[in-house]
Amino acid sequence: MLNKKTAIKILSEIKKAKKILLTVHVSPDQDSVASVLAMELVLRRMGKKTKIISFSQIPSKLKFISGTERIETADFAKINFSEFDLFIALDSAQERMITRSHFPESFPSNFKIVNIDHHITNTRFGDINLVVPTSSTTEILYQLFKIWQVKIDKTLARLLFYGIFADTGCFQYSSTSVETFKIAADLIEKGASLNEAVLVSFRSYSLKTLKYWGRVLDNMQTDGSGKFIWSKISKKEREELGVEVTEVEGAANFFAPIVSGTEFGIILMEEEGLVRGSLRSRDVFDVSKIAVELGGGGHKAAAGFSLNMSLAEAEKEVLGAARKYLGRKQ
Repeated sequence: MLNKKTAIKILSEIKKAKKILLTVHVSPDQDSVASVLAMELVLRRMGKKTKIISFSQIPSKLKFISGTERIETADFAKINFSEFDLFIALDSAQERMITRSHFPESFPSNFKIVNIDHHITNTRFGDINLVVPTSSTTEILYQLFKIWQVKIDKTLARLLFYGIFADTGCFQYSSTSVETFKIAADLIEKGASLNEAVLVSFRSYSLKTLKYWGRVLDNMQTDGSGKFIWSKISKKEREELGVEVTEVEGAANFFAPIVSGTEFGIILMEEEGLVRGSLRSRDVFDVSKIAVELGGGGHKAAAGFSLNMSLAEAEKEVLGAARKYLGRKQ
């Protein structure tokens, strides 16, 4: 449940602030973008000046969401914080999800950080932390806006629904609760469209992205334990397919947790200077524990990490961590 006292405390800080900074997390997904744009819309309606930044480029697949044109590509670590009174971090479990650069160790005395998130691995890095293990950050915002007595019109309903729908995997993940369904139904009544969300979230992939997924499948292997599957794709393979990093999101959701008899899956993707890993659980296996050991975080059913090493080194590191954790579980 949402802590009402914390919700009111956040609103109090917003009312005092004149200009507010928001960030989309590194490698943005639909819940991240939708939650930031929903919060920014509410802030602007309160008469606040806002600025949204993203360390990464917004994937072309997410540009259907109204408001993405207001998101600037910029590094949080290089922002002049004296221009702002308040920073609201949404859907970011830890500082490295805000910037891949060194996270600042100090801020101006009047600069407050509000941390709103749904990941169980959140490090509580804010001055005010509203961390609730729900389906999505957009589900938290729905409850938060209710406490603040914000009117949820069609525009806001669509943003909140986009985030909830995507982060629940079309309501199929274990984080989907009875309350999630109730909220989704209310948002549809207020103007969100289930058909539209299905179309833009799960039926609008480019042919190049699907070919990339095909390569992920070709490279897939079963671990000797039989407990998990894993796949890797190199920067060279991705470039041969003509696929940009921002086009390849989603493979982990579709392929990592689908092999019968396994408990989880891993997909490793090589980028410039680092390897990104995604873990997905088939049922109750907690993949967040493996992600944390590798410097990442996330949920029990879905987690991720980044390693600054070669693909071969990362593969060895990740498989070792997964097998070590399996050994402890047995």
